[in-house]
Parts: sequence; C-alpha cells; structure tokens
Amino acid sequence: MRGWIVLAMAAALGASGEAAAQARVVTPSVSEEQVGSWVLTCRTDPMTDRSDCTLRHRLWLEMPDLQRAGSQGVGFEVVLREGTALPAVTARGLSLSDPQRGALAVGGMAELRLDSEPVMVLLCSLEGRDALCVPGPEHSEKAALLLPEARRALVRLRAPARAVTGGGSDEVLALDLVDTGRAIALLRERASGQPPRPAPAATPGGFLEQLERMLRR
Repeated sequence: MRGWIVLAMAAALGASGEAAAQARVVTPSVSEEQVGSWVLTCRTDPMTDRSDCTLRHRLWLEMPDLQRAGSQGVGFEVVLREGTALPAVTARGLSLSDPQRGALAVGGMAELRLDSEPVMVLLCSLEGRDALCVPGPEHSEKAALLLPEARRALVRLRAPARAVTGGGSDEVLALDLVDTGRAIALLRERASGQPPRPAPAATPGGFLEQLERMLRR
C-alpha cells in the first residue's frame, strides 16, 4: 500500500513540474557565408520563413564594443534599394547607451571614394534603430555602376558632434574589395522571391530626439 502512495505522489509532482515548465523558444536560424572580402549573413524568421540578409565587408569601420554582448560596430555594406545595389555605411541596433554610433543618425554623413573616382557623399538617416548612410540621388546611379568592379574603397565618417571612430573626423579608412560582383549576385539571389521588407518600426519615445539631447551634453 505504501508503495502505491509513493508512486502516486511522484506522478503528481511530475505533472505539476510539467505544468510550470515554459515552452521552448525558437530563435531565427542564422547562416553565414564569406565571398571574397564580404560576409553574407541571413536570418530566417521561423514564423514566416522570410530571410533578411546583410552583406557587410569583413572589416569593420569601427569595431564593436567587445565588452557588450551582441554589440555591433560601424560597417561598410551593400544594400538593395528597389533592386539597385548601393554602397552603405551602417550602424545597426542603436541604443541610447551607444551615442557615438548614434551620431551618424543625427545629421551625420560619410564620404566614399571608389578606386580613383571622385568622392561621393553618403547621406545618413535613421531606419528603425539602424543608421544607414547611402549615396544621395546625384550619386546613386554612378555608385551602383562602379561598386561591382571597384577594387578599393576609402571611407571618411563625418558626425556632427563627436568623432565616430577612435581617431579624428578626418581619418580615412581603406578597404580592399574582392569579388564584390559575385557577392552582390548572391545577395540578389537570396532576396529574390522574398516578400517586400516591412517598413521599419517607429522608434518609440522620440528615439532620435533623445539621441540628439545626449550628443549635445
């Protein structure tokens, strides 16, 4: 009799333990592929099977903060705009604890020179929590034409308040470009058949205004 009581108590404890357990979290699957000097990273949403891919140069323009988990730096990317591949300077996943990178979103800009071509201006804006700097209308067509065959990129970051890199605002950063045309083709392949990217979520609480106030301190 005592043995049956013990078994019943064990079964009850097991059932209550299962009732208190949490469902397993399914995280987006991540794939990464290196093509020449570029790294293609794709994250697939398990609910929609939509893959969002970024094509970033393997070298950072500004290194991530290695003391902070998940920190991102300032990167040189290729982004697709209405099917056109454009060079871009990006600072993704901005937060109020990271005002130096956020300076790009507050009236910042970048200068880009591909090979020996004249300098192009990349205008920066905030998309969700990402600062993206892309060529203005007067430079976008030429940038798209030159980028696939370019062998070198020179970049200078211009922030209105603080220097974004560790050096001064006149610091010029050099990137060797290898297999850019093939990397762009792979990015297009991954993007083909995907539903349109949703508009960036609104930044709550006047995120841009808060960044501006922090940079004025």
